[in-house]
Amino acid sequence: MSESSLEPGNMEGKNDKVSEVPAEQSASPTPDTAEKPVEGKGTSADLEAFEEMVEESESMLEFDEDFSNYSKKDFVDLADRLLEAMNARTLSVADVKNIDNALKVVRGAFDEIHQQEKNEALESYIAENGSDEGFEFRNDNYSIRFEGIMIQIREKRQAFFQKLEREKEDYFEIKTRLLQRLREIVDTEERGESKNNWEAFKSLQTEWKNAGNINSPHNGSLWSAYNALVDRYFDIRSIQNELKDLDRKKNIEAKEAVVIKIEEVAQSLETTPINNVTLKKANELLQEYKHIGPGPREEQDALWERLKKAFDVIYDKKRELQKESSELSEEVLKAKSQLLANLQTYLTFNSDSINEWNAKTKEVQAIQDQWNAIKGGMPREKGKEVSKNFWSTLKQFFKHKSEFFARLEAKREANYKAKSELVQQAKAILETGDYSAPHTNKIIDLQKKWKTIGHVPEKYKDSLFEEFKSVCDTYFNHKRDESKAQDSEYDKNLAAKIAICEEIDKLVAGGETNLNRLPEFKKSFNAIGFVPRKDMKSIQDRFIKAINSYVKSASGIEKSEKDKLMMQNEAEVVLKSGGNLNKTESEIRRKIKSLEDEITLTKNNLEFFGYSKNADKLRAEYQKKIDKSEAELKELNAKLRLIVAAN
Repeated sequence: MSESSLEPGNMEGKNDKVSEVPAEQSASPTPDTAEKPVEGKGTSADLEAFEEMVEESESMLEFDEDFSNYSKKDFVDLADRLLEAMNARTLSVADVKNIDNALKVVRGAFDEIHQQEKNEALESYIAENGSDEGFEFRNDNYSIRFEGIMIQIREKRQAFFQKLEREKEDYFEIKTRLLQRLREIVDTEERGESKNNWEAFKSLQTEWKNAGNINSPHNGSLWSAYNALVDRYFDIRSIQNELKDLDRKKNIEAKEAVVIKIEEVAQSLETTPINNVTLKKANELLQEYKHIGPGPREEQDALWERLKKAFDVIYDKKRELQKESSELSEEVLKAKSQLLANLQTYLTFNSDSINEWNAKTKEVQAIQDQWNAIKGGMPREKGKEVSKNFWSTLKQFFKHKSEFFARLEAKREANYKAKSELVQQAKAILETGDYSAPHTNKIIDLQKKWKTIGHVPEKYKDSLFEEFKSVCDTYFNHKRDESKAQDSEYDKNLAAKIAICEEIDKLVAGGETNLNRLPEFKKSFNAIGFVPRKDMKSIQDRFIKAINSYVKSASGIEKSEKDKLMMQNEAEVVLKSGGNLNKTESEIRRKIKSLEDEITLTKNNLEFFGYSKNADKLRAEYQKKIDKSEAELKELNAKLRLIVAAN
């Protein structure tokens, strides 16, 4: 840092300005220049330049401007912390400016969320009502709390600066009064009218220091006038030269101690990165140096060079930090821009599978975790745009996911209604108390339909299934109970039919047959109800066998009539029991066809025999076989006619 760089107008930074502090050393003024500022190394201009540089660095705003993923609650909490900061007892102008800068960003980000909610509410209102007439958007509790906190912060800011203005006025009034007193002391000393002037002068110096140093446009003129009067006073007090030299020697020792501490701060930056704590410490030391009185010119100039050299190191480190921060912010911007590009590919994703949506969600959340893991700020404008696009894209993906699950939920609601209807239908069948086959088939059909309907909302899944299962189980339990009662009755019916068969068998065995009783047996047998399904065929066959035996054992009737009667018996029994003779008819037709083929073949073979002695014997055997087959064929045709007539 060159000496000229500390002159007004040459300090680096946007708002660099120079205010005045007491001159540490000056030439003896003449009466014409007694109250003009004295130039030299380590003057008020140089010190104020250093002070401005350090204060500016110390008040640099450092906070995360990426509020894209903040909720309204997060903004309210942040506003509460800013309000709490405004209530701090050690609140400074730099603090208020920092809070102002933060509020500008927070206000804008919060307003974006608020406006988005308002737009979404308006769109929903128009979609529901067809127009925006009558639309009214009401703020939620978070918006009301946020606005209330903003008002409190503005009021406290206004009160702070009003108080600061009052302090500036008081400061100017106090310093002006002290300057007037100092002029009186100097004038009195010049006239040699006071022996206790030294004590008054030292007391006034203490009061001047205790009055503090408030940032005011009058600082320069006040400090210049004060320094000129102080130098004039010491020049007038020639008799106090020894005391003056001693006082300045003490001042130079105190200044050197401060410079050593500043040099230690600068030296520590060789191994430790610069930060706000370091800058604040440098500023405090600079303030302490500033309030120490003047010392011998040569020694003071040497200290000034050391002070300037130390601050050159501090300022260079600050610029290095800013450069590194800028490079890091570009790297962060590049990395986050790539994550944004990766995330945007998921906006086109669409699927009807829950598993696929969940898998994509995990991938998106992994990208979000990578974003959050990248620490450090980005260039203001570009970073704000990238951050806004990232969180907007993220919200859009989850909006698409929500729409998918909304459609899925609507479909499940429809499935719920369909399955609820099946439950009601099953209940209606159960309430009839009828467990016959048609109702059983309906219940089975309902169970089949249930399986074809998709999922229902999770909260109804178990309860609805249990309800349907309970109704079906109850129906089939009742049906089984009814079946048990029927089985008992069927067993009794079977026993009764067996008894009829046994009675007929006894009559046949005893030779007591009377065909006039045959209709009576058939009527009794058919009058008995159902028997167990597994015994239906066996008891039917046994009864047919019993009555046919009864017919066979009867006397006074031709065999052909008996055969015809037995065939009628079989037909009647089968048809009365609800069966049919289709199988028997098919079997007879098969036998007829087989006999006809056999007779035709035999007749054809018969023609091949000659008229030898052995041939006549073979011809007779074949003819006998043909006659037997034709007789059997005749009987089968008669049976077939009976069956056809019965069917």
